[in-house]
Amino acid sequence: MNQVHVSGKVVMLSGGAGGLGRALADLVLTRGGDVFLCDTSEDELKKVKDTLEKKHGDRKIGVTVLDVRHKVAWENAWKACEENVGVPTVLVNIAGIKGETDWENVYDVNLKGVHLGIETAVNHLSREKGGPGGIVINISSTCGVTCQGDMFATPAYTASKHAVTALTRTFGHKFWFEKTGVSVAAVAPSYIATPFLGDWSHWTEDLRAQLELKKSAEGKNFLSPDEAALKIFNIFNSQSGSVWLIRPGMMPPFNIPDYRLPQPKIL
Repeated sequence: MNQVHVSGKVVMLSGGAGGLGRALADLVLTRGGDVFLCDTSEDELKKVKDTLEKKHGDRKIGVTVLDVRHKVAWENAWKACEENVGVPTVLVNIAGIKGETDWENVYDVNLKGVHLGIETAVNHLSREKGGPGGIVINISSTCGVTCQGDMFATPAYTASKHAVTALTRTFGHKFWFEKTGVSVAAVAPSYIATPFLGDWSHWTEDLRAQLELKKSAEGKNFLSPDEAALKIFNIFNSQSGSVWLIRPGMMPPFNIPDYRLPQPKIL
């Protein structure tokens, strides 16, 4: 991976009011970039903006309400970013939800929301259309690269994150990157210690599935928001289409190879 420079650049983050969004925005601002945070709660966005402005008064920090499920909302958010902070050349798709009962909404936010984010960035940044090119980073999950472990306990969430990985590998393929100049990569973090984790009952209503999640998590170290943010930041300039496993501790991100189908024997 090449050294990451964001000085003078604008980074747009969906899910920007959450714990990971705050930590990543803080890091970008520390490294000389500007940020534009999008989320569903205007009150939470204001709190985050106030906190960041106290620490980074010399940087530009913008916010807007965004429902990632709707294309028009994405276009409005992009326009607001351009008008208030500048043209974003880095988009981080963080917004996501959990819960197995309302699985259709899980797909709408976790899959459709990411797809629309990629589409919006490409439409505005593609060099085919005179744009500057750019970077899209998708937040997948370890649930998005395997079904081993406790992944079976949350079918909808696991499937949605697998789809994020697939969107990354396809939109990030050199076929599209060479046409648009927009790189698409992803990270697959293990649990991050943010309020998003909540209680296991928030992940699934099935009591036995909750016990499986609890048992699997016992004794494991979780990523801190700051550690996760630094590891994500360091893959901004990674190869388009790559997916990076992120775990706590000193372990660097690991590039997860895509599965290759076995070649049939020619008789």
